[in-house]
Amino acid sequence: MEKLKRENAKYVIDFAKDVIDRTGPRLPTSPEEKLGAEIIAGKMQEATGKPSVTETFICAPRASIAAIPILGLIGIISFGLYYISPIASLITTVFDFILAAVQVFTYSAKMDFLFKKGESRNVYNTVEPANGNVKRTIVLAGHMDSSWNWNLSLTNPKTAIPKTVIGVVSILALLIMSVVSLCVGNISFMSIKEIAGLDKYGALDIFRIVLYFLPLLCLPGCYWLSIYLTWDKKKASPGAMDNLTGCALAVALAKYYTENPDKTPADCRIVCMGFGSEEAGLKGASAFCERHKDDGFFNDRTYVLNLDSFRDKDYYNVVNGDVWLGTTFDKDLTEICYKVMDDMGLNPKIIKNPAGGCDSTPVTRMGVKTVTLNAQNPTTTDYYHTIKDTVENLDEDVLATSFELLVKTVDAVAEYDEKINK
Repeated sequence: MEKLKRENAKYVIDFAKDVIDRTGPRLPTSPEEKLGAEIIAGKMQEATGKPSVTETFICAPRASIAAIPILGLIGIISFGLYYISPIASLITTVFDFILAAVQVFTYSAKMDFLFKKGESRNVYNTVEPANGNVKRTIVLAGHMDSSWNWNLSLTNPKTAIPKTVIGVVSILALLIMSVVSLCVGNISFMSIKEIAGLDKYGALDIFRIVLYFLPLLCLPGCYWLSIYLTWDKKKASPGAMDNLTGCALAVALAKYYTENPDKTPADCRIVCMGFGSEEAGLKGASAFCERHKDDGFFNDRTYVLNLDSFRDKDYYNVVNGDVWLGTTFDKDLTEICYKVMDDMGLNPKIIKNPAGGCDSTPVTRMGVKTVTLNAQNPTTTDYYHTIKDTVENLDEDVLATSFELLVKTVDAVAEYDEKINK
């Protein structure tokens, strides 16, 4: 197994290097993402000897996480409007919160019509059981796109989250101050001269003066949101860890089972999947689930192992839900994957994504068993969603261990399925 692990770790690194060398960053719906999907579809075909399936879909790439700078810019505009018309400031800050709630925090896509759309794609391939008898399907999935560069994380990962929180609080404060300003008397036309020229300062006058200057404290937070990430694709993340490692491991396993049919669990179809535009709000997984919800691809004996970022040896995680999106993934798969990791001595953790989401969410909303696996520090780092996510920073030992982990996990999931379906 040791030799096999090393060979596949090298395969994953070479896979990631080849894709990045030929595409660079692969932002959702970009030409580079399209080329990356074509390359990965080709690698799937090389692995299985069968043509890959490509499915296109339309989405708005900047309509979720990538909209955070828009929230900051609207906040800055609201600050300016506060001194012209508190009503206008109130309207813009309310809109800002609606946009954040609908698009950034819940990925609902209900306001996608406000954003420019583009074409993305999903690709997949299959390894069929040698006897042709399919009783169960195990999907190994990773997303093919990469992220915009998160400027705050790159500059100082320790302050990135506090600055983001301050930004959100600042917009909320602007909203509250706009309401208060309307209640105590419009301060929008008060000038510095008028304030300085007041002969008497009653309690209300002092309160209105404070209310006049207090919004200045909101500007830094709004500014930090406005520079949260850059849309410049030349400065985007190459996406080696997140998530060419997941894609490459899925294809590596498909290659392994194709070359070693006797190692494939009995009566088990293996699917290697590459989702597009995950960074745009899980759009690829959502489109795939919608397309295949009634055609038999998913059933009660389908299991989706979402593979998302493998780099950090001290952080093997079973991700069993997305806090923002209100999802909890399958309990049995969570326990199975945890036990495999624990038996390997990986000191695993069961965690929920504290922010954002992963491709298991659309799957679990269909009622299909799924869980997400990774080897990634769950705190903010300067190599997550930044230009530092390069092939040079991948760890061969982690990838070798991850390959072994996934082989054992596939076996364990197949055994579980056989047991509960006797």
